[in-house]
Amino acid sequence: MPSAVRGLASTLIYDVGLPVIAYFIADLCGASNYLALLIGTLVSGLRMVWVGVRQRRLDPFALFLLALFGASLALTFATGDARFVLVKDCAMSGTAGLIFVGSCIIKRPLAFYAAQRFARSAGTAEQAEFEATAKTGAMWARWYRVSLVWGIALLIDASLRIAAIYALPVRLAAPASQVLMVAVFTLLFGWTVISARRNQAAAQPAVSS
Repeated sequence: MPSAVRGLASTLIYDVGLPVIAYFIADLCGASNYLALLIGTLVSGLRMVWVGVRQRRLDPFALFLLALFGASLALTFATGDARFVLVKDCAMSGTAGLIFVGSCIIKRPLAFYAAQRFARSAGTAEQAEFEATAKTGAMWARWYRVSLVWGIALLIDASLRIAAIYALPVRLAAPASQVLMVAVFTLLFGWTVISARRNQAAAQPAVSS
């Protein structure tokens, strides 16, 4: 499903890349660390609102993102300390990791709802194909596996970023945290795409036979 993969790639680029780009542009323009981080947070929220308006619905994954953004924005305005904002962002990443893992415990793997959102963004044909195969035994096992990998990786990401924030000066900690986040999401995205293609290739003999 190359178009679905493109939809996943573009969605992750916009969801993760735009806030980071906004942060670095604000920083290059001379904004304080706190203001640059605040601008990145607001860009992230505007992106989520735009997606919700365009799709005219809020699925569980979108609600999850909006809840994280709401908590993040509230904490951002609670203090003007840049280091606190950085730690808050890491805490949100860690919370996301816990939710991914927790969704497996309650048998509602969050990866399923994320993939459903990407399929809707890819188009009607991709959405129909997704709905036809997404709840088979093999695919349901994949949603659990993807949710666990993302959850554990986000927990590790949060731990490493918090360590960097307290080990480095704020001026270095802010970009280091952003770069580490992008690196982790890039690796997760790459693994997700590669594992999806392998899963699709493994399913081909069964379909053809």
